[in-house]
Amino acid sequence: MDHNHRVGSGMLTAGWITLIFILLPLPIIVLYSFSPNSYRIISEQGFTLEWFINFFTNDRFLAALRNSLSIACLTTVVACLVALPTAIVAVRHPFRGRQWLLGMISAPMVVPGVIVGTAALGFVSQTGIGPGYWPITVAMICLALPLTMRPLIANLSGLDPALEQAARNLGASPLRAFLRITLPQLTPGLVAGGTFAFVEAMDNFAVSAFLTNIDVTTLPVESYSYIRDIDDPTVAAMATLLILLSLLIVWLIEKLLGLDKFLDIG
Repeated sequence: MDHNHRVGSGMLTAGWITLIFILLPLPIIVLYSFSPNSYRIISEQGFTLEWFINFFTNDRFLAALRNSLSIACLTTVVACLVALPTAIVAVRHPFRGRQWLLGMISAPMVVPGVIVGTAALGFVSQTGIGPGYWPITVAMICLALPLTMRPLIANLSGLDPALEQAARNLGASPLRAFLRITLPQLTPGLVAGGTFAFVEAMDNFAVSAFLTNIDVTTLPVESYSYIRDIDDPTVAAMATLLILLSLLIVWLIEKLLGLDKFLDIG
């Protein structure tokens, strides 16, 4: 991102139109979540918290929320742990087949989610594993891994390896030099990659829909099942809560890292 580069008026206008188009549904969803009328966004009856109460008193929604949060947190941790050494090897230790490996890791990003979900369902069915919590988690890790690696590779490519080498020349062990010199500089990439992994695992529907069962479901799948049978703003209330969660994540990134650095890496 070149902050000194002037943007033309046409490009700036297009950017604002795109931004408004993306954000316009959000206030509509928020207003609908407080509406006492199931068929109107704004009602003369005022506002209500009924749909938020309905969400938190619905056992299936709460179970799906717990599943989604636990899957997202586990996916984030595992994806970062796998992506970090993989990115280091890919950037600093070129080897034969490196491009092929990176291509295989990035494959889930270019393959439609429906195809990935169908393939995952076929695999768990043929092996006898069956759909459930762990198949969903493994699938989310596979989907999140390339999203986690991209900011790490970009971050690592911009670091000077001579700094770590200087620390080793001064007596630090390879592990200590990495932990004290390189790892702190990789914080923006880890935060960006972890955020992408969490959002992907929390929000994914296309793959999760194939791997849920009667006992284990995720929030997007449960929401779809709910609005298919019941027409009320409960799902809008859930969406409002997720919007607040997104704002909280953005606020934490700004406090811990700074959005400019996050966007430059991401």
